[in-house]
Amino acid sequence: MALSNDSPIGEPKEDIYGLDPFARALAKSIERMEAPEGVVLAINGAWGSGKSSAINLIRYHLGPAVENDELVPVIFNPWWFQGADALTLSFFRELSAGLGDTLSDKVRKSLSKIGAGVSSAGPILAAAANLKAPGIGKIIERSASLFGKLTKHERTLDQEHKAVAHALQQQKKRFLVIIDDIDRLSTDDALTVFRLVKSVGRLPNIIYLLSFDRALAEKAVTERFPSEGPGYLEKIVQGAFDIPPPVADVLRSELVNAAVAVMGDPPERLHVRFWNVFMDVVIPLVRTPRDIIRIANDLKVTWPAVAEEVDRTDFLAMSTIKLLHPEIHAAIRAHPEDLCGVKARDDRRKEALQSQYDQLLAIGGLPEEERLRWRGALRRLFPRLDSVWSNVFHSDDENAHRDRQIASRKHFSTYFSFSLSQDLLPSSEIRKLIERGADRDFVQGYLREALTIRRRDGSTKAALVLDELMIQSAGMPEATVMPLLAAIFAIADELDVEADEEKGFMSMANSSLRLHWICNRMVTDRFELPLRDVIYAAASKDASFAWRWIFSERCRDDYDPNPRPRSSPPSPPLVTEATAKKLARQSLVALRAAAADGRLVKAIRLPRLLFDWSRRTSRGVAEVRRWTDEQLANDAFVVAMAKATTSIATTTSMGWDGDGDRVSRQIARVDFEPYKKILDTDRLELRVDEVLAATTLNDAQRGILEKFKSAPRGSHRSG
Repeated sequence: MALSNDSPIGEPKEDIYGLDPFARALAKSIERMEAPEGVVLAINGAWGSGKSSAINLIRYHLGPAVENDELVPVIFNPWWFQGADALTLSFFRELSAGLGDTLSDKVRKSLSKIGAGVSSAGPILAAAANLKAPGIGKIIERSASLFGKLTKHERTLDQEHKAVAHALQQQKKRFLVIIDDIDRLSTDDALTVFRLVKSVGRLPNIIYLLSFDRALAEKAVTERFPSEGPGYLEKIVQGAFDIPPPVADVLRSELVNAAVAVMGDPPERLHVRFWNVFMDVVIPLVRTPRDIIRIANDLKVTWPAVAEEVDRTDFLAMSTIKLLHPEIHAAIRAHPEDLCGVKARDDRRKEALQSQYDQLLAIGGLPEEERLRWRGALRRLFPRLDSVWSNVFHSDDENAHRDRQIASRKHFSTYFSFSLSQDLLPSSEIRKLIERGADRDFVQGYLREALTIRRRDGSTKAALVLDELMIQSAGMPEATVMPLLAAIFAIADELDVEADEEKGFMSMANSSLRLHWICNRMVTDRFELPLRDVIYAAASKDASFAWRWIFSERCRDDYDPNPRPRSSPPSPPLVTEATAKKLARQSLVALRAAAADGRLVKAIRLPRLLFDWSRRTSRGVAEVRRWTDEQLANDAFVVAMAKATTSIATTTSMGWDGDGDRVSRQIARVDFEPYKKILDTDRLELRVDEVLAATTLNDAQRGILEKFKSAPRGSHRSG
């Protein structure tokens, strides 16, 4: 999609912002206006408000008067020239050319002499007016001779001016001198244009139509002539007209159309949020048609890089803030940890917290009304701020993660880097996985390939896929749920790899837990018990043995007459009691088969499986002990149990004087106590020595056994 060049419109049929009635009325006044001593009109408006378009429309409506030779337009483009001399000479040259054959050669020469005379004086007047200008001493030293030169030419210039004025007074036609975009000039050049119009530009039958931002013009005058201020322009301009603001509904509609043309419509379920953000964040910042053009051009450049990887509503809002309030955009970018996620209220320091966030987000110095408006706008983007600036608390940020909103810490950086982090899954991939969820071969092939791709932190892409699937599964089509879950259950043990375990003070996630979370979001939270029963039974039919066991244990727990203590209220049962018992029987058969053919030894959850097995069967501990006794002859089993019985604890020393450790230290211990009934620990000690003496170990296996040998015996608690 091509970028807009921001060209002004030229005809009424192109007007969508309501400028034409204003332009038509002003053109009618100009057409009827008499100017025996010259008239200066001004169109006032902010940058991008449509001043150039208004001038083009005025010229359009003056077309009949121009064709009838009643009015002659003279266009002067001051931004083509720089410096007082160049501006002055070009001004008079354009004026002379515009007057054309209506003046005699003698009068046109008089006009040229005026320009030459004013040009030589212009730089001196400009410098003398600025008392802070460098070299003012030299100007004062030379002022006598310069003033003599000006005085010498004053009568001549006055006579020349009268000659030109007399000639123009005899004209039946009038001349419209148009000077647009004066506010685009430097301060000195803008003042030169005003001085020309004020001093010698006022001639009979000449109407000046100037356009500028009045606020900027008055600021420029005040900088050079502090005593003048707004009065300076009032002495020049006889009629000033403010550009009418665009119709709000039209401005809003054009921005929506421009955004949708680039990004497409938001999903139907997000329409309400789109309009909330659009009305509270975007529209209050957009004042002029040029704002819309700038936003549309920015979206055309940036959106393709992250399309569908971010929430389009938030992306539109951030593009608008970036262009129209870059200081607030920079503040947002610098503070993701203070904006993303959810946070509990702390009413004891509410006022201080509010002030802190005002300063953090660069809105503390704004007028109260504007600051309050920004607070409301930023709350739309970052729900966490509700706990700061209102009395609303959010318990989770699942929607932000699911929809890739800027309030999601995972997705925040994409809004600024315009590229997808390796820690994020492209939305096209997860969408394709869900769309082809009934294709078992595709699902399993995709996940197995993901296991081979390592991320920067050492984990696999498969963990990332499962995390994203958990987030997106709540809205999955019902027909996809059963086949997709069955496909994952069948390779669950392959997916449960040590590399994807997040071990730390605040995190103990692994792919087995991820699969539990997927079940919760995809099935348990969505469907009633009868349908859950059917889905889980079908998915478990050919599930991999370790996951089948773990899942069946969870189902059995729902009907345990002596449930284990829970930290949270019990959730509804996953399946009926009959199905739970059936799954338990099937899982025991599958576990015994895995124990017989060697698969159990390789299970990442081997210790848990052994403990559960010993508790569940009627043969109890004896069956498990008989199997472990046999397996102690297996080197792989020895390594696995050496690893299982060696635990790692972390400790941090505070020091005697507060100068303690900056990082924690790891302490390894071998604790046999939990395993005494199901494992011959004495024989394990002997077998570790035998295996260490072997030459077939890899580095990882040898490291496990050496740590086992060197670690002290006993639990961390007892030590």
